[in-house]
Amino acid sequence: AVQELAKIPLLIASDFERGVGNQISGATLFPPLMAVGATWSEEQAYLMGKVTALEGRALGIHMTYSPVVDVNINPENPIINVRSLGEDPEQVSRLAIAFIKGCQENGLIATAKHFPGHGDTDQDSHSLLPTIRGDRSRLDKVELYPFKQAIDAGVQAIMTAHLQLPALDPTPDTPATLSPLIITGLLREEIGFDGLIVTDAMEMGGVTTLYSPEVAALKAVQAGVDIILLPPKPDDVIESLIQAVRNDQISEARINTSVKRILEAKARLGLHKKRLVDLNVLDEMVATK
Repeated sequence: AVQELAKIPLLIASDFERGVGNQISGATLFPPLMAVGATWSEEQAYLMGKVTALEGRALGIHMTYSPVVDVNINPENPIINVRSLGEDPEQVSRLAIAFIKGCQENGLIATAKHFPGHGDTDQDSHSLLPTIRGDRSRLDKVELYPFKQAIDAGVQAIMTAHLQLPALDPTPDTPATLSPLIITGLLREEIGFDGLIVTDAMEMGGVTTLYSPEVAALKAVQAGVDIILLPPKPDDVIESLIQAVRNDQISEARINTSVKRILEAKARLGLHKKRLVDLNVLDEMVATK
C-alpha cells in the first residue's frame, strides 16, 4: 500500500537478526546468532541468510539490519551477548560473511552492526552512552576486524553504534554515530567503505540523554551517515535538516552524496522496475517446510 503511494520506490528495512520471524508472526524464526556460532557451520549461516532474504523479499522488505558482527568478549555484556556469533574475531567474521552472502545473493541488503563494535561493554546503549576503552591496536585486532572482513566480502550497509571510543575520538560525549573522525575518517576514508551507513535507533538513550533529536540528526549527517533510523519527532527532524541545508550547516552536495547512494541501492534491487509483491504467493514463500 505504501509503495503504491510513493512517487519514488521506498527502501523498506527491518531487523531480521533471527530471521523474518524476529519481526513478523508466522515467518521463520531462527535461534539467536550465538547458536549459529555454536554450529561453526558456514553452510548453516548461509542458509539462515538465504531463507531470511527469500521471506523478506516476498513480504516487500529489501534490507535487514543484521548480522551483528560484534565480538562478544565481555561476559557482563547486557545487550549483545547471545546476539553475537561468538568471542573469536575470526569465527565471527567467517560466519557473518556466510550470512551476508546468503542474504545478498538472494536480493536482501545485509547490514553489519554495530560499528565500530559493541562487544566489550557492560552497559546498554539503549539507556546511556557506554565507553569502550580499548586502544587502537586492540580495536584493530578485535572490534574492527569483522567489519573490515565483511566490507571486503561486499556487505552493502553498516550500522553505527551509540558508543564512546576515546582511542578513535577523544571528544567528550560523542557517540560513534555522531563522530566525523569515526564515520568519515575511519569507516569511509581509512577502511574505504562506500556503501550505506545507517545509524542505530536515534531514540536510544546513548543519544537522547545527550542531544535533542534535531541536533543529533544534524551531527549524524555531518559525521557522514546516509540514513537516520527512528529519530524521535521525525517531522521536526526532517524540517530541521532542511533548515540546516538552507543555513549552510550542511552542504547540498553532502545531502546529494547520501541520496545518490540510497537511489543506487534501490536501482540495484530493481525497485524502479518492480516495487510491489504478489500477496497471493506468500504462503508458498514464507515459512515453508
